Amino acid sequence: MGNVIDLYGKDREGRAEDHDADETLRDLIGKLDAFVLTGYAHNGDEVVAITFGHLPEALWSLERAKKYIISRPDDSFFEDA
Repeated sequence: MGNVIDLYGKDREGRAEDHDADETLRDLIGKLDAFVLTGYAHNGDEVVAITFGHLPEALWSLERAKKYIISRPDDSFFEDA
């Protein structure tokens, strides 16, 4: 995948840490042409936001992202599984 903005990081003990959702969204303003966003609201509801007008293109983008996540060389990804 080209030009992937990978936001995962590590804490001092080498564990993966979460990033602030609001801060991340602010950092991406003006950098994207389109996106598929999935996540959870504060009340636990699932949220999906799609800016693609052509849904097959949105699905293609989501599948590419899924492939990237699965292939990440992050061994801690599988520790909790």
